[in-house]
Amino acid sequence: MKRAWTKNELALLKKRYKEKGAKYVAKKTGHPFTSVIAKANSLGIKSAFVKRWSQFEVNYLLKNYSSKPVDSIARSLKRSVQSVNNKARQLDIFKPKPKTWSEEELKLLRELWVDKQYSIDEVAAKLGKTRAATHYHAWHMGLRRPQVWKFWNKEEVSYLKKNYKKKTYQEIAKDLGMTRIAVFQKARKMGLRLRGKPQPWTKEHDDYIRANYKKIPTREIAEKLGRSMDSVINRAGPLGISDKTWRYKAKK
Repeated sequence: MKRAWTKNELALLKKRYKEKGAKYVAKKTGHPFTSVIAKANSLGIKSAFVKRWSQFEVNYLLKNYSSKPVDSIARSLKRSVQSVNNKARQLDIFKPKPKTWSEEELKLLRELWVDKQYSIDEVAAKLGKTRAATHYHAWHMGLRRPQVWKFWNKEEVSYLKKNYKKKTYQEIAKDLGMTRIAVFQKARKMGLRLRGKPQPWTKEHDDYIRANYKKIPTREIAEKLGRSMDSVINRAGPLGISDKTWRYKAKK
């Protein structure tokens, strides 16, 4: 039950809120921070401590709200979680706090997170969660992803030399227990390049890049689409989501 404001507390609010801010009044009166702000708003009292949102902060929030935890965004912008959520409501992008993870979901996360055959996006998809929420829970539980990059031994190098013209990089990766991008990059370093017919870009590929570019590592996008990182980066330009395009839009 909310505690009523006393005359002395109201006097302190009216005298100090504009000069000292909500945190000061909350500490002195024992009322919650949000309660202080609500009471001040109801009395029409404005504080000089209210920090206006810059266009950069608004752009950052719009870009990251759906993919990053709110507390992470708050730390990046040096704002409170409440401030971020309030601004999200104003921008009509607010999402209520997700439901608590069930024991079955946590158990499945433990099993999938340490299995290198599943990418982070695939783990999130199987759990029906966002990538950010999945990553946060795994970190909070102390789970660690298996090492993807490793030194190649002589047998693996020999297998690659023998089969790079016979099998696809995906097939070789599966045989060696590696990722396709790891095989591709090793082959490129060794000069084992194939000049095959260029793979056409499909609408599904373009949509995937638009949805995930700058939200997940480019390496993961390339691996998911079976392409090189350079290919994905070059494709981002015509799609209007390259670094230069994003900076131009942010300045606007």
